[in-house]
Amino acid sequence: MNNLIKKYDIKGPRYTSYPPVPFWNGAPNEQTWLSHIERSYDENEGIDLYIHIPYCEKLCYYCGCNRTISKNKKLSTIYTEMILDEWSLYKRKLSIDLKIRSIHFGGGTPTFLSPLDFENLLGELSEFFTTDFKGSIEIDPRTCKEEHLQVLKKYSINRISMGIQDFDPQVQKIINREQSFELVEKLVCQMRDCGFESINFDLIYGLPGQTTQTISDTIDQVIKLDPDMIAFYSYAHLPERIKNQKLLPNDLIPFGDKKRELYEIGKEKLINSSMEEIGLDHFAKKSNYLCKVKREGKLLRNFMGYTDKKSSVLLGLGVTSISNTPFSFAQNEKEIKEYKHALEEGVLPLFHGHIQSQYDQLIERIIQDIMCNEKANFEEISEYPHIDKVLFELDQMQKDGLLLLETMAKKIKVLPRGRTFLRNIAMCFDSYLRERKENNFSRTI
Repeated sequence: MNNLIKKYDIKGPRYTSYPPVPFWNGAPNEQTWLSHIERSYDENEGIDLYIHIPYCEKLCYYCGCNRTISKNKKLSTIYTEMILDEWSLYKRKLSIDLKIRSIHFGGGTPTFLSPLDFENLLGELSEFFTTDFKGSIEIDPRTCKEEHLQVLKKYSINRISMGIQDFDPQVQKIINREQSFELVEKLVCQMRDCGFESINFDLIYGLPGQTTQTISDTIDQVIKLDPDMIAFYSYAHLPERIKNQKLLPNDLIPFGDKKRELYEIGKEKLINSSMEEIGLDHFAKKSNYLCKVKREGKLLRNFMGYTDKKSSVLLGLGVTSISNTPFSFAQNEKEIKEYKHALEEGVLPLFHGHIQSQYDQLIERIIQDIMCNEKANFEEISEYPHIDKVLFELDQMQKDGLLLLETMAKKIKVLPRGRTFLRNIAMCFDSYLRERKENNFSRTI
């Protein structure tokens, strides 16, 4: 296995979208974007809503997210009003009656918003919820209050993801994210008392200072708290692009075999605790909703990770939020000043995106199948310009025991050993990646 890790530990996309964001070109203008929403919208399924909260009270040195560091809580109310202004713009400019099937709050730190601002925001949006509405949120245990939980539960935000990363005090100090086990334990108890449907922990392996012992201890503490889902992410060290990562001690960061060993230790402990591996770096209890759709071959993937349901329209509100339909992607302004200015001018705050070609849509479906269901039928791209190279690369992966390839039928099935290399397998089909000389993505292992 170590030889395979050395061979395939290269830079590559995570494929939460295809094409990956750095390859986007030809963004839709406002009129085109609105027409794509109207063309895609199904009133029986509604839309998925993503709301990005960019504020954090403190900088985590490892973080690569779009965020603004501030302790000014007045910004919470101002930003909430901007989110509602953007929603009103969509309601006014579209000729369809939007219904919301799901909301996901991401960040930054969504719990930077006060409980009162959540009440005002969700109170207005709830008018448009479908009867099968599902809500989820990413929270920081250091900023989440019991009043937050009460408001979230009131509006059916029933799935909570907690940013844990690591429980070791020394690792926490190095990455500038200190939160005690006792703090998290108390919050988990409050969540259970409120009756939330699902509790996920976000963990990261490959952080500076982590060892096999610290990872083992962290996973033991996680198991004690008994979440029903775990996201166990690989740390992406990109200091050339993310300036705050230069604050981390490079000599303490595990790479290659040492980094992968951390994941394997965590994986073994989680599986022994009756969790199942779901796709790439996710684990869930057999009773969890992701585990159920995985068994049915219906697992899905979007910008937030794995999910059980996905509407044809994802609408992103807030700075840097990404929206998509089957025909295009659209991203909002990244700076709050420009975002606010667009809203004041009465225009959607779009600045980046990509219109999907028919070929893009085909490749997207293939990569979705690989990342979610560990198989793919690629017969529809038999005339693909690089098909000979694709088949050669897949054949090499078959020889390495990563997958089974049916050359004539144009089908692959990922083998258990190949789960570690899902990103590498998906990269075989990425025409944009082939045509670009520069690759600034994180490493795949």
